[in-house]
Amino acid sequence: MGSGVEMLELHDRKGVVTWEEFQLSGMPEIIGSIHLGQVLLAVSECGILDRIRTGRNSVKAGLLEGLNSRIAENLLRYLEVRGVLSQWEEEYRLTRKGELLTGEIPMARLGFYLEAYGPVTGKVGELLTGRATYGVEVKRAGGPLSKHCATVFARYYTPIVLEAMRGRGATRALDLGCGGGQLLVDACLNDPGFSGVGIDLAPEAVAAAQELARRNGVADRLSFFVADAFAPHTWPDACHEAETLFAIGMLHEHFRDGEQAVVDVLNTYADVSGRKMLLVGEPEPRYDDRENDSDFFLVHVLTDQGIPQDRHSWLRVFEQTRLECRRILTPAVAGPRMCFYDLAPAAED
Repeated sequence: MGSGVEMLELHDRKGVVTWEEFQLSGMPEIIGSIHLGQVLLAVSECGILDRIRTGRNSVKAGLLEGLNSRIAENLLRYLEVRGVLSQWEEEYRLTRKGELLTGEIPMARLGFYLEAYGPVTGKVGELLTGRATYGVEVKRAGGPLSKHCATVFARYYTPIVLEAMRGRGATRALDLGCGGGQLLVDACLNDPGFSGVGIDLAPEAVAAAQELARRNGVADRLSFFVADAFAPHTWPDACHEAETLFAIGMLHEHFRDGEQAVVDVLNTYADVSGRKMLLVGEPEPRYDDRENDSDFFLVHVLTDQGIPQDRHSWLRVFEQTRLECRRILTPAVAGPRMCFYDLAPAAED
């Protein structure tokens, strides 16, 4: 600054207090988290993250190829400021913080809330006032939902499902609400004698499942159909050949109509599940503010679903059905909170 320019700092006690209160409120962090999440998802989708990881980490190497260079260059600068990237001699690298933030599971969790449920949470006001109705004007994004759930499922839940099946002798399963097909594909890869059928209401999820099976070389043992998991009378014939049913993360929505509604669905499945097993997997939130438990609760509220229940509530429901619960399996310590209920037709008196 030139020596002839006068600099004045004006002290406003009220303004200082107000700004301190803003800083202490946590709002700056909330604003930053919103924008960082959006940018991380964007640089992942457009290929910047993959390019950095595979060595195309400079403008000369094609880092910004096909992108708006002015916006992209400044987004890279933004990610430097946020501690996600570092730059040295025109090359960008992920910092350790950046590596952790953009790992497979963190990005799947981000995509679950921002990409799959973003269209819903962005319309809270309309849903709250009745100007919009979920399922009509507002819908979650089924494709991203299936993709991101499959990533987390493969890491934390598939091993539990395979453990539940071990020793049961079941060789063909029906996955209700199969999403992207990850569970059935993993089961096939684990057991060469296994085959299965998956159904889902979302055509994009069924298409993703078919492609996943093809890529993994198990398409000859798996079939996927667009169908309603809650209407067995409409299922394709192939579904009724299954010895085992998987119902993962889908039954709790019926709690919005009361426990009897869940009992009725379970009894319907008891009639079509043969003599092997019905495996019900359900989230078990504790309604605290850890591990995004409150966010999980929020998306269920906004999508007008039944609220997930704990194991004690589920056991009370099972006692009212024609099924008996043999075991409860749950991941220890790590992973989103989930219980898997190993059910079988109750013994006749």
